[in-house]
Amino acid sequence: MATKEKEFVIGIDLGGTKIYSAVVDRQGKIHGAARKKTKAEQGFESTVNRIVQCAHEAVAEAGVSMDAILAVGVGSPGPLDLKAGKIIETPNLKWKDAPIRDLLQQAFNRPVNVDNDGNVGILGEYTYGAGHGAKHMVGLFIGTGIGGGVMVEGKLLHGYNENAAELGHMILDPHGPKCGCGNRGCLEAFASRLAIEREIRSAVAKGVKTKVLDNLKDKNARIRSRRLAEAFADNDPAVAPAIRLSAEYVGYGVASLLNIFNPEVIVLGGGVVEAIGDPYVEIARETAAKNVFKVAMRNVRIVSAELKDDSAVLGAAVLGWEITEK
Repeated sequence: MATKEKEFVIGIDLGGTKIYSAVVDRQGKIHGAARKKTKAEQGFESTVNRIVQCAHEAVAEAGVSMDAILAVGVGSPGPLDLKAGKIIETPNLKWKDAPIRDLLQQAFNRPVNVDNDGNVGILGEYTYGAGHGAKHMVGLFIGTGIGGGVMVEGKLLHGYNENAAELGHMILDPHGPKCGCGNRGCLEAFASRLAIEREIRSAVAKGVKTKVLDNLKDKNARIRSRRLAEAFADNDPAVAPAIRLSAEYVGYGVASLLNIFNPEVIVLGGGVVEAIGDPYVEIARETAAKNVFKVAMRNVRIVSAELKDDSAVLGAAVLGWEITEK
């Protein structure tokens, strides 16, 4: 059924493995959505074309015309040059100096607003989800990598060079595993889905049996978060310890963030958390509580993202609405 023509924006969540586009009204209601694989290995311009196709599919799903679309908001992996609308580099997508805003503005003939994917994730939760009026929030989004975002007095923290809150790249151990960013021992290197896969492969190499991961012989094969969740629920001897370790490291990261920012709410989201749910969050919560100043935990909520997979796409929509008001 066609939606009555009114004003909308398109929110786009650009991730390491998927593109998610949605047509969103001012109240944060999604009227149409579409998904595509990112296929970053095919090159930046090819992915931009896939973003545009995905967005048009969402518009068709919503039953509206492009005339109803006022603007586009994009959550992209970073670091970013926000003024120029460029991706400076993306460790997981292997792009550098990529002019994402300009290419999308040309394709859509609409204003485009771009921000870090972690920032838009927490912006979505602040506006429509787990924020519930809190002015001080921190978000960690555990997926292919780990994104993050910080709200201070109800505003995104961008920092001096506009790339604050790369929380996945806080260094927990300078002698730890190498991260996609080139450093060693980042939270992302210990707790992301790719890190979980590394731990599982290591366990299998040591003779640990697993029922579910037949594709481990292919070094490039990815393990979906849903499959990890099923194996975790079955207490798979290779998978369950890897996921618990990830959640513990996230808990250590949360403890540091509590001590540094003293937020009212810490939101944990992303594909890994969405798939595994409360058991993952509880491990992180318990680990954080044991490793933080008690005053920093007082009356603080550490919760799952309420919007689940929609956190970033709705935050990107907020970016779209913001640019219509300038």
